[in-house]
Amino acid sequence: MIKDVLHASIDVGTSKICTLVARLRGDASPEILGAGVVPSQGVAKGIIVNIAEAQQSIKSAIDEASKSAGFPIKSAHVGSTGNNMEIFTRWGSVRSSYYNAPISRDVLGRAMESAYPGELPPERRVIHLIPQGYSVDGLKGVKNPIGMHALRLDVETLCIVGPATAAENLVRSVQGNGIEVQSIIMAGMATAESALSRDEKETGVVLLEIGAGCTTVSVFQQGILLNAAVLPVGGMQFTTDLAVALSAPYSVAEEVKVLHGCATPEDAGDERIEIEAFGDRQTVKVERKEISRYLHDRAEEVLRLAHLKVTGFGLPNIPPAGVVLCGGAAKLPGIQKIARQVFACPVRIGLPEPLEGMPEGFQDPAYSASLGTLLWGMRNGIQQGIVQKLNGEMVIAPKSLRTNSGPLRWFKSRAKRLAL
Repeated sequence: MIKDVLHASIDVGTSKICTLVARLRGDASPEILGAGVVPSQGVAKGIIVNIAEAQQSIKSAIDEASKSAGFPIKSAHVGSTGNNMEIFTRWGSVRSSYYNAPISRDVLGRAMESAYPGELPPERRVIHLIPQGYSVDGLKGVKNPIGMHALRLDVETLCIVGPATAAENLVRSVQGNGIEVQSIIMAGMATAESALSRDEKETGVVLLEIGAGCTTVSVFQQGILLNAAVLPVGGMQFTTDLAVALSAPYSVAEEVKVLHGCATPEDAGDERIEIEAFGDRQTVKVERKEISRYLHDRAEEVLRLAHLKVTGFGLPNIPPAGVVLCGGAAKLPGIQKIARQVFACPVRIGLPEPLEGMPEGFQDPAYSASLGTLLWGMRNGIQQGIVQKLNGEMVIAPKSLRTNSGPLRWFKSRAKRLAL
């Protein structure tokens, strides 16, 4: 049994960068050892727009987490909330060279290899290649074919593709701080690790991660990701609406949203709030109901766009487990009520899974993706690549799984082996 293995994650978001360090104890339970949270610089709508600024922000978060943990970070799983993702189905197949031979991990790897899209244009890169199901000699519905005897193995995968430049800039920004990138994890997958229960994923659920710059819409069924999409709108648009409507600085609008915001005007009350405004007015008084109307309109728009995406996935109905809201905007009072009206199903706020050593304030939907990135790495990292021991030594994965040099080759080597 592997003891005292150190794992790290870096969640690069539009509003904040969160680095976490944890150990997987001998009983396989996680314990958080350190955390670092800093405001994002050089990131817009989940995409790095200034490598130098982003790299410095990432460094600050890494240094803070390393200091609190007492150990240097050498490798990490990286969470990404970038938009412009493309998702489609890919099939792979492999035949055994021996009659009725047992399926090994190597055979499974070759099946995944055959599903990898080789015809992608140079400006696109595979972020995830996720197995959805297997067929063994025509027998469908197999979840784990290893050890079964068969002549032919078929695999159906969900391929998540993103802009090459955006993904490579993210890798460079992290590696520029001397950190080995073990994998890049899409926000929807990361958030599901910390905020969804096994029953919800099996029964069927819609996960909405409303971050600062974009909203990730993910549907899970039968324990796997069925489909996902990213909307280029998030919590920052709520604040921008208020800043424009109230003729107030962005920082003032953000404070008003956090302290006095409510997405349902009927619940806002008659209170009048004094705020700082532009021009010669110095301060103005605004009814809380007026603020609520602006927030309601934006919240309803985001949720209706998400509903359109879910119906566009081809589902006849919203899954039985309903909708789970995560991300910072999920804390806006009244947004849960609007979501129930839009989706006509059960809705709950997704709090991250409590972990030993979790810092104060992290039991919050705004940290679901950050903690999920860490959990994804802890549950998949040992078979994905390099993991770091507490004494500073490295446990190296098999040679076939090691990172190739350069971001371009890195993506292909990582994405192909996601299921292994």
